[in-house]
Amino acid sequence: MAILDYGDLTINGKVIAYESAVKIEKGSKTRKVTPQINGSKIITSDISTNISKITVSVKVTPDNNDQFDEFYNNGDNNTITFRDANFTGCTMEMLPEREDLATVDYVFFGDPAV
Repeated sequence: MAILDYGDLTINGKVIAYESAVKIEKGSKTRKVTPQINGSKIITSDISTNISKITVSVKVTPDNNDQFDEFYNNGDNNTITFRDANFTGCTMEMLPEREDLATVDYVFFGDPAV
């Protein structure tokens, strides 16, 4: 993959130099369809799956550590933009273990893309 094929990634307007690929699981409601005896169906929605998961792989450096500590401390007030999708209300459940000069995955959970 050529460098030009990589999408732009920003968190709170700051450009992030990520490694590998950004992994995105777009959240959506899960629809449950239940058939009825008379032939009609009942459709309900499970909103517990209506959350997006964004995984960003980043090289461990003092600057990156400080930057992602700031995002963590920002709670759910982070906005992640990847290509043409915006994920708002993003938060990290925890900071990952960081080993010097390794690559670490930061996992954010946020609202579905708009």
